[in-house]
Amino acid sequence: MGTSLNLKRTCLLLFVLVSGIFLILVALCQGIISLDLKEVFSILFNLETDDINPVYADVLCYIRMPRFILSLLIGSGLAVTGAVMQAMFKNPMADPYFLGISSGAALGAVIAIFLQLSSIYIFDAISIAAFTGAMIVTVIVLYITHVFGQGKSFIILIVGIGVQSVCGAVITLLISFAPDSRTVANITYWLMGSLEKATWEKDILLFFILIVVESFFLIRTRILNLMLFGDDVAKTLGYDLQKSRYIFFFLSALAVSFMVYNAGIIGFVGIAVPHMIRLIIGSDYRKLLPLCIIFGALFLAWADVISRIAIENGEIPIGIVVGLVGSPLFLHLLMKGGYK
Repeated sequence: MGTSLNLKRTCLLLFVLVSGIFLILVALCQGIISLDLKEVFSILFNLETDDINPVYADVLCYIRMPRFILSLLIGSGLAVTGAVMQAMFKNPMADPYFLGISSGAALGAVIAIFLQLSSIYIFDAISIAAFTGAMIVTVIVLYITHVFGQGKSFIILIVGIGVQSVCGAVITLLISFAPDSRTVANITYWLMGSLEKATWEKDILLFFILIVVESFFLIRTRILNLMLFGDDVAKTLGYDLQKSRYIFFFLSALAVSFMVYNAGIIGFVGIAVPHMIRLIIGSDYRKLLPLCIIFGALFLAWADVISRIAIENGEIPIGIVVGLVGSPLFLHLLMKGGYK
């Protein structure tokens, strides 16, 4: 048993190491403008060479590197928040995408695009609207659950799905009344998710937010494990899971709001990554959450690389790439049922 466990850990470590190194090289070198390794190293380490095109340096330092880091941050954040919500609701299909948070963000962004707002003071209007929409939906879900559902976990799930349906209907209505085809195209592209607007400023802000939220979750893995056993067991040990669910849900929504602010709607990461890890190491959150951070980052970064290099002189929205992997896993969960 011990030998088998050590073998799994060794294989995981080797996979992460090899995949990570290869990912960095591909992510920085490949795209509409291809760079070779010599050019990348020369730019990164400020080597004095006459062969470096200033345009290539700008592409690497101000487009690809911020985008690569953003993909790592959002991948880890979505995987962790998905895993946390699955513990909260004891349901492997729970994640921000299905609980209305992402839909609220989408509705806010669609309203901004529909009204053709470009900026609010010095901030991007679509991003601010997406963040506001996500937080409003979070408050609505928590309020309805507290007043009518006594904070029960399955009530939060039902309310979230209901809010998601309402947001989706309003989005469809706005698209049908869009003033022109360009507006429809902008709405559709944003709803599919994109990392192309990554900047160092956005990366730094999201990094500090995720550090706080993910650290909070990592410290409280014991509570997450208790959630899998239910409220009755937790009460005998002196824990109030209802209060913890409110706190965990709000922090997850806060993190998701900022991730949507940066990249639009990217679904299925919160389902696919935690489930794949559970198949290898089980549901112990002391091991699951750290691996969600690592594998979530790798998963979305690879998806972004594929989205950039799959077609010549263009890119596929990252939401489509993630969906091609996440959808089969989601269907597998539906057919299998249960929480393991």
